[in-house]
Amino acid sequence: MSFDWEDLFPLVSVRKLVRDVSDHNPLLLSSSPVKTSPLHNREFRFELSWLKNEEFYLKAKSIWEQPVNASDPIDILNIKLKRIKKYFKGWGSHSF
Repeated sequence: MSFDWEDLFPLVSVRKLVRDVSDHNPLLLSSSPVKTSPLHNREFRFELSWLKNEEFYLKAKSIWEQPVNASDPIDILNIKLKRIKKYFKGWGSHSF
């Protein structure tokens, strides 16, 4: 956005949303004069420091080895990655 654009549309805001699978982040363009509360979903970020923690490997292994009710290899991979993401999304902030 430019300053000219902001002058023309002062109530418009743009917010980056959390991405699920893609490497692109969707943008939410809002023209509402009322500020909306931020989403409670935090973006998942893998921290290299987790690799120094023995608990990380054990938990990741146990999550990865859980059975998956799917036959397509891509579906199996996506389900396993989502499980890992779901667990470790808050793990880093509680463990470090």
